[in-house]
Amino acid sequence: MAKKKKKSSPETGPAAEADVHASLSNKCMIRPDSIKGSDDSGKFYSNYDELCDAQRVHKDRWYEANRQWWVAGGYGGETDEEAMIGDTLGAEDGVEGLAFLDKMMAQNDSGKQVARAVDAGAGVGRITKLVLLKRYDSVRLVEADPHWSTRSRVYLGRKRSARCTFTCARLEDLSEDDVAGWDGPVDLIWLQWTLQYLTDADAIKTLQTLARGLVLGTGRLVVKENRPYGKARSDRFQMETPACSGRYDITRTDAQHRLMFHRAGLKVNMSEEGVETNTYAVSPLW
Repeated sequence: MAKKKKKSSPETGPAAEADVHASLSNKCMIRPDSIKGSDDSGKFYSNYDELCDAQRVHKDRWYEANRQWWVAGGYGGETDEEAMIGDTLGAEDGVEGLAFLDKMMAQNDSGKQVARAVDAGAGVGRITKLVLLKRYDSVRLVEADPHWSTRSRVYLGRKRSARCTFTCARLEDLSEDDVAGWDGPVDLIWLQWTLQYLTDADAIKTLQTLARGLVLGTGRLVVKENRPYGKARSDRFQMETPACSGRYDITRTDAQHRLMFHRAGLKVNMSEEGVETNTYAVSPLW
């Protein structure tokens, strides 16, 4: 689904070159014990194992709280888009997403109009409408909540919906056979403000499974997520829990995302840092 955003600034110069060089090897220089952060109760997690242990213990309860939260309307507001992202900046985010996609496609030399995309964690279909259908012939929307999956047909309208396929499924429950049943490999899978609602273990599994559905060589997975910003330390994750915030939601650091990509067998081909977000284009190392 989704949550908040600001304008992005592309990585250029040494930072961008470092991305390219790092992606050419299957080495990860990020140490798991460097991943630290806090939750909204004030508990500090001194390493990655502590975080993953807590996620594993509380996962079922946290996921159920999230399910109920989305059933109750998510972020609320007066429109479907506000319910998805918590503010009225959906159009701005769509422009930003389309600009990132065009840069990625130019870098990937895949042209301006290609065949098939997947909107993973689609919610009401905001990214499908504002980004994907502007560049792809057809889109499969995969959404866990039955209400939002059904509502997306209304939100998109008849003409857009005719170019879409709708799948109601939880991303972390998908198997490679499920993805293979999507009528062959796809050119793009877009994941925006979705991994933040999954544990790290489930996020890694989801990335691995979805990546198996990409066109070999040119297929890309785009991941856009919030990052710590403002007064928050950029090297510390921030985790919200149902006991304090009504839902489970983790804002990961750049290093934490890159560690997850590495563990999922993915390389970073391109990235942009926004005021509140990080966006990555990744592809399989296999």
